[in-house]
Amino acid sequence: MTNDVPCGQCHNYDPILGSGEKETKRGWCTVRSKYPHQEGPGQVFPAGVQRVNEGELAKPFIVKKVYTHPTCALARRTNVDQAKDKLQKQVAASTPKKGGRRVHT
Repeated sequence: MTNDVPCGQCHNYDPILGSGEKETKRGWCTVRSKYPHQEGPGQVFPAGVQRVNEGELAKPFIVKKVYTHPTCALARRTNVDQAKDKLQKQVAASTPKKGGRRVHT
């Protein structure tokens, strides 16, 4: 069976945010990546991701948003509105605010 779900529409897609918290054309595959031991300042990892042990380097599996891996058995289509809500929640959780403006630390 071949996969027809683009990575950007997959439930396992974790977008990489660029300047101004804008989504880029690439992201992490949450089931194939190993995230850092702990979040850095302003980072929010999706729930249930694999993490490396303390002192080890992360092992990201970077995918293109528009690319479809034809043999990916882990792909699960997500609702586009749910994906946007997920991204908005990640941005809101990672953005400390003071008076409606982002506080750079």
